Amino acid sequence: MATATKAAKSGTAATEAAVAQVTDTVAKATAAAKDLVTRTTDAIAPVVKSAEAKTQELTEAFAAEVKKAEAKGVELTETLTAEYKKAEAKSQEIAEAFTAEVKKAEVKSQELAEAFAAEVKKAEVKTKEWSEAFAAEVKKATAQSVDTYQKAVTRYLELTVEFVDTLKNDAVSDLTRRNAKAVNELVDASVSQAHDLLK
Repeated sequence: MATATKAAKSGTAATEAAVAQVTDTVAKATAAAKDLVTRTTDAIAPVVKSAEAKTQELTEAFAAEVKKAEAKGVELTETLTAEYKKAEAKSQEIAEAFTAEVKKAEVKSQELAEAFAAEVKKAEVKTKEWSEAFAAEVKKATAQSVDTYQKAVTRYLELTVEFVDTLKNDAVSDLTRRNAKAVNELVDASVSQAHDLLK
């Protein structure tokens, strides 16, 4: 009987020791996991802030390019308007000369009518040329701005991946690469759509 009681106490003590060892192991594993999460967060936070700052910088650069394109558009519009007014003034001048010549003679009137028609055609051709040149310049400037933005984003993402790789943390590197790929795909799709709209 005494032997059985002693054996039962010994079994209970062994069980308690095993439970205590498991509890201690779980506590250490939990602390290690928390430490890993904290270090990972500390490593990613500067990269995220850097990415946000770079994104802001790229957005401002893109906005500046758009403003340049808008300014160029305004400049071309003003030039087109001035040239069109010159053409209108020239047309008016020819019309007045035509009226005066009509009074002098029918033959002269015919001659001036033909000259007037020729000038109007020239003005129309020139106006069309300016309109097409204006549209082409705006498309070109916009396409260049979009391409510049795409290249800047791509280079930034490459630098971000290279930087994160130096941290020697596979999980962070994989996450950064996936995010960079997603951003690249989004930018590529936007740029492709912009180019399609500019055709």
